[in-house]
Amino acid sequence: MEALDSQGVLTQCTKILRELHKNFTSKIAPFYNDINIDVIREFRQGDTISSKLFTATIENVMRTLEWDNMGLKFDDRQLHHLGFEEDVVFITSNISQAERMLADFDKACGKTGLRMNLTKTMFMRNRQLCLSWSENQEAAWGAFKSIEKVLRRTKNTRLRAHFFDSTVLPALTYALETWSLRKQDETSLSVIERAVERTMLGVSSVTQVGKGIRSFNLQRLKIKDPVLYVEQSNTRWARHVMRVNDNQWTRAVSDRILRDFKRRPPIRWSEFFTKNLEEGYDTHRVPRASKTHWATLARDREKWKIY
Repeated sequence: MEALDSQGVLTQCTKILRELHKNFTSKIAPFYNDINIDVIREFRQGDTISSKLFTATIENVMRTLEWDNMGLKFDDRQLHHLGFEEDVVFITSNISQAERMLADFDKACGKTGLRMNLTKTMFMRNRQLCLSWSENQEAAWGAFKSIEKVLRRTKNTRLRAHFFDSTVLPALTYALETWSLRKQDETSLSVIERAVERTMLGVSSVTQVGKGIRSFNLQRLKIKDPVLYVEQSNTRWARHVMRVNDNQWTRAVSDRILRDFKRRPPIRWSEFFTKNLEEGYDTHRVPRASKTHWATLARDREKWKIY
């Protein structure tokens, strides 16, 4: 409740919450004997406001931490943590700073009755994105296994394609709308898509090579192209990010300009839109004076759909 007060929630609302959960008890019945238990720090199971109150408490804890020099610098701002409900990500430049931030956070949480779950605490360093990519592949095959029996019994091509598009494709392309896809990533997506399609058709790779069947001739299920699907997801995500105007980190990280590279800089997420927009301008023969930067164009939903 203190967290709600400090974050500007109306006093009437906090009073109502206090009254609703005053003298709250829970009942269990082991061996058919009812036992009442006084609940001190919990809300009713399934209560929709429980997660919101927890998020408010975590935010209040973060405000007490003095981390002005912690984390990584993005332009003129320091990014040291990101949070989503009960999950918190700490971003640091070295391991000693991470240890200090964890200790400070654990100490601050202890004052409010919260405890870190060390079994779910993990470390992740730079250049581990390849692990996430392999996880997408595993998730795609896992999703396919869940519908494999249904696909074997279904002969309707449109229905089988629908199962793939609604189950396997989202698992394969999860979170890829935020990635800068390279050529090898696009190739990997296409390879997995063809492997799944062969399995759905009952044709092994050995049979395909032995009989000289081209992949183009196997594309009879009319399932969505995963590369095109990711590009469409990128476009939707870009429109969402560019319309954000409340100084969120999503926009700040996307707009960041990398400097001081002693080697070839990595592919930027925005390069896909810059290239496609130039091609769209050329197709529609837009004069140079009328051309607009993609970030500005993305704020206009109707014009963004055209290009």
